[in-house]
Amino acid sequence: MTETEAPLAAAHDADWSSLEHGPAVRRLLSGLAGGDAAAGSTAIGQLYRLAPDGADVRPWVVAALPVLLGLVADPARPDRERLLRLAGDLAGADRTWQMSGQTLRAKRVLAGYAGLTGLLTDTDPRVREAAAYTVRAVARLTPALPGLLRQRYVDEPDPAVRVTLLCSSVLTGAVGSGYQPTKRWLAWVADSDADLRVRITALTELMALADPPPFDVETARDTVLAAYREGLNREPEPVDDVIAPLRSGQRMAARQWTPGYPQVVSAVRAAYRNDVDAQLDLLERMLDLDARDARHDGLHQALALAQRLRGRYTALVTRAAALLHDTDPQVRAAALRLLHGIGELARPAADAVWAALPRVQRRIRPHDGPVTWIAEGTPGPVLGPAVHLLSALRDERVLPVLHRLLDEAPDTAGLHQRIAGYGVRAHGLSRTLRRRLRALPAGHEAQRAGLLHALTAVAPDEAADHLVREPIDVTTLRLLARAGRAAAGRAPAIRAALTGGDPDLELAAADAIWQVAGDAEAAAAVYDRYFDPRYTGVEHAVAAIDGLGRLGVRVAGRSRHLAARMRGRTDAAVVVAIAGALWRITADRNAARTLGPVWESAPRLRPRIARLWVETGDARYAGRYARAELGTALRHNGGRHGLPAPEIDRDERLLARCRELLAQAG
Repeated sequence: MTETEAPLAAAHDADWSSLEHGPAVRRLLSGLAGGDAAAGSTAIGQLYRLAPDGADVRPWVVAALPVLLGLVADPARPDRERLLRLAGDLAGADRTWQMSGQTLRAKRVLAGYAGLTGLLTDTDPRVREAAAYTVRAVARLTPALPGLLRQRYVDEPDPAVRVTLLCSSVLTGAVGSGYQPTKRWLAWVADSDADLRVRITALTELMALADPPPFDVETARDTVLAAYREGLNREPEPVDDVIAPLRSGQRMAARQWTPGYPQVVSAVRAAYRNDVDAQLDLLERMLDLDARDARHDGLHQALALAQRLRGRYTALVTRAAALLHDTDPQVRAAALRLLHGIGELARPAADAVWAALPRVQRRIRPHDGPVTWIAEGTPGPVLGPAVHLLSALRDERVLPVLHRLLDEAPDTAGLHQRIAGYGVRAHGLSRTLRRRLRALPAGHEAQRAGLLHALTAVAPDEAADHLVREPIDVTTLRLLARAGRAAAGRAPAIRAALTGGDPDLELAAADAIWQVAGDAEAAAAVYDRYFDPRYTGVEHAVAAIDGLGRLGVRVAGRSRHLAARMRGRTDAAVVVAIAGALWRITADRNAARTLGPVWESAPRLRPRIARLWVETGDARYAGRYARAELGTALRHNGGRHGLPAPEIDRDERLLARCRELLAQAG
């Protein structure tokens, strides 16, 4: 009996009539054995269509596998690779987790085929690659398979086959306790293989595993950059609908883009630890590549870098500004997202952001489709990232945009706060703010509070009339304090709140009575009740001590009590507040000269301490702390998660004050 006749005989020997679709499968297998190429291709497609049945395969698969494997054994067949992949798919090569039902029976049949591992050394590289894929089906039934695949990788000359061997080794190495050897082997492959596709595949597989072992960082950097450059990270081809039910893993992978490259970049960055220059060099190279995915991933990584580490980001920001005009919309969006997320660091890109901001001529209707000036948020319209960024930078070119939004979309979230940030420079918007306040119907308390906040900031004198009927609470008291002497008519109501019993209300009233009526004694009486943290909370004590500092020399008699409180054991924030109050009340520098230990133990208080040291001008004492801070790569307020833009600005202001201290020291 010839090799071609043997599979056909096996097809006749099986009891096909007792199996669902049995006669049809028998005819298809006979057609395959006949050797006609067109008929064989059609038969393979029909077998794929007949095989799926939910998560399991049909019972006829167990009977068909010996026939298919017998056809693969014929070296003269040109379709051996397709037949072998069909056998692997039927036995669950892409569903290694499924070990039950008909699929398990099929896996056992395949595992019992003596020639399967021998196909890994076939003369045809396509067959070797198909065999490297098919053996995944028997991974849980063949304990020696991981070692065999790794040895075969060493001897395999074809890079495409090595890639498949590598991926199969990861799946088979997950069985039992094979994770650690698999990870070490992947790191070795990533460092040593001569083919780029093999190295990047090893890296992406390695980063998908927990706690990857050390690898050569420079090799990994060059590998991922070359992979981006060569376009190896393109979206995979969709899985054929005919075979998709049997290749659920590939179907899921086809829905994903950038399969692991960002994780490789993150791992390289993590290996550089706090070397910000090395990380910036990597990201700048990614942004310079003519590859959309490299630019997109680099911009995303740059945001995480800027949030954690200090560095010279001007070149990166300039490159991101240029990418605001990239041809790809996802790159443009990523560039704007980066600039929007780094606060003051994005100032060199302000001109580019302004140039990219479209000029809207029609009336802005927030519920009439997307508008780039505003975006649809969950509760309603919100400021678009470009407008938000420019207004956060206090760029006066965007004031007309804010004015139009105030007139046409006044309920935009964040609008009033951004207007208030300009202060008196936005005085031209006061008329519209007052008109909006007068026309606002009852029940819109949140919008009214925002309008009052903005009006009080841009035109304090004009806000007093609108504060006449506002109920006295903490928010109103703060607005009255900002309005100052123009709100003198509300002084009686403010005095009544000085003894209201609520610490927040009383402290706000104390500040308001000083700003509105100039009554230092009434304010100091409230501060006296709260400046001792032994009897009040730390937050209230700090607010009271800061209030005494604002009163200055008018409360010089309290300096002795403040100094005594500082010598006692108290919270670090209270110590810093007392040192600042003593400087502002009595011009005493001695307390500020003792804040070095607090600087070391409470990093989040450093901006406040640095501001005090700049005011006192005692650069000789502060110089060594400022010098050490400028040499620290980590942001003082950094944590495990990213920082919002205001926190980045806070850290940058700290660095600016440290540089000012060193300049004072000469």
